Formats: sequence, C-alpha cells, structure tokens
Amino acid sequence: MNTVAYRSILIVTKARVKEAEELGITIARWLRSRHCCQEVNVIPAEQSSPLYDDPELDLIIVLGGDGTILGVARHVMCRGIPMVCINFGRVGFLSDIEPENWEAGLTALLSSTEYRSAAGLRWALLRYGHHVAGGHAVNDVVLSRSAMARLVYANIYTDGELMGAVRADGFLLSTAIGSSGYSVSASGPLLYPTLNVLAFVPICPFLNTIPPMVFPTHTIFRFHLLPGTTESYLTVDGQEGHVVQTNDIIEIEGIPDCVRFLGKGLSFIERLRTRSFILQNPVNNPALKNEPKPGE
Repeated sequence: MNTVAYRSILIVTKARVKEAEELGITIARWLRSRHCCQEVNVIPAEQSSPLYDDPELDLIIVLGGDGTILGVARHVMCRGIPMVCINFGRVGFLSDIEPENWEAGLTALLSSTEYRSAAGLRWALLRYGHHVAGGHAVNDVVLSRSAMARLVYANIYTDGELMGAVRADGFLLSTAIGSSGYSVSASGPLLYPTLNVLAFVPICPFLNTIPPMVFPTHTIFRFHLLPGTTESYLTVDGQEGHVVQTNDIIEIEGIPDCVRFLGKGLSFIERLRTRSFILQNPVNNPALKNEPKPGE
C-alpha cells in the first residue's frame, strides 16, 4: 500500500528517556528515506515549542506514555492534526504501537486514511469576575480538596440550571477517552472512547447525595465554591494545577471531536484486555469453568 504524503511530521519523544529519543531519530531517518513527508522534526516532550504552531504540521508521532500523549494533544487540540502513539509508558492506554513493532505499525498507519476522534474539555477559572486561568483538557478536569480531611462545598450548575449545593472530597469531569483514568477509579462509568459525552463524577460525596452521571458533550458545567469549603485545587489531566479559593467559579464545557488519532487503532475491548482493565484469560477463571464456549 502507498504511504500518504505529509507536509510536516513532528516526532515528540518522552523526556529524559534515552530509548525513546534514539528511536525518534531512527524513525525520522526512516521517514526521510521513504520520502513520505517534506519535513520531519524530532523534539523531546516539553511544555512548549514553536514547531507545534507550524501551519503545515499535519501529523504527530508521539513516543511516550499516556501522560506524554496528553501533554502533546493539548498543544494541538481542535486543529485536526492526527497523532500516532508508540508506547513508552506503564499502561499505554492511548497507544496503538509497541516499540518493538514500530516499523510494521507505522507502515500500516501511514498508509491509512481513517481517523478516530475524541471529545475534549475547555475550562476557565474565574475570580470575582476576572479570568485567572484557562485552557484545554483531553482526559479530565478535577476539583479536589487539599491534604486536610475537609470537604469541597460547591453550587453546581449545568447549562445555567442549579443542580444543587454538594459537599464532597471533590468533583471531576471526564471525557469518554479519559474515563479509563481517574474517573473509573472514582467509581465513574467506563465510556466507549469515541462517544461525544462527559462523565460527571462526585468524589466521595457526603451521604452519597449525588451519583455519577453522563451528559452530552456540549453541556456547560459551572462550579461555584461556597463559604465553608476547604483549600482546594483544580487539576487538568493530572499535569497542571491551580489553587482555588472560596467564591471562585470554574466553568467547564465539552468540545466534540477535537482530538484526532490516525487509523482505526485497537478495538475498545482489545485495548481493555491488553491494558489489564478486564481479565486477560477469562477461561481460566474458576467461576467460568462450566460456561460453554462460543458455538457450543
């Protein structure tokens, strides 16, 4: 199959991991030899680089774990730039290629014209009417208490309608692709990654006053921190944090189809199975020993 021609490819390698950096250079040399792009650059993962803003950039190859992938994705959200991810992390839920199979994996993906998209989040922190901070998230935005064992107390609004005043250890909003992270650990739903929905998950709510819920992506959430709340933090994708204060307002809304990956990738069930989210060998589970095999 012929390889799709690209104008500019950016290879981003996991910071301070020699194996990833060396493979990135090897892949760049391999891409140039195949004449499948006009320009290819290799950079270590970092907070910013002018190469992310290249108007001709039309593919990113990430060599890293899920954290590296999330950081890179935030740089190019909503620009339609697809990513290919080679796993250099512990779990690699967002990756499709293992390092030892990089050449076969890239050969297959670079000839693909298929994409899969995922929703993201846009957030803003407001203080007495002033914009303090804002940005995007791929996985989740979390409002949580500090080290003190006291609760976050907030009025919660959805599309301008008051849901109620809720006390909890915190609250998180997760995209479908991010639901396999903190959200599912906090008893939130595990969502099919291409769904344009958001998971709202209260973290240990007082007296279980509110359950996890799923909303359409375009829903606008507003959290107003009330007097009596403990010192709290706003955390974005587990990588960016902001201290929040009483009377602060956090606004979060979903953005449909703003993160793009090249190729069909692993099936959702295969991704869960190979990343240890479900039993890898259920036939060996004693509880299932008498269950008939398919076709029996």
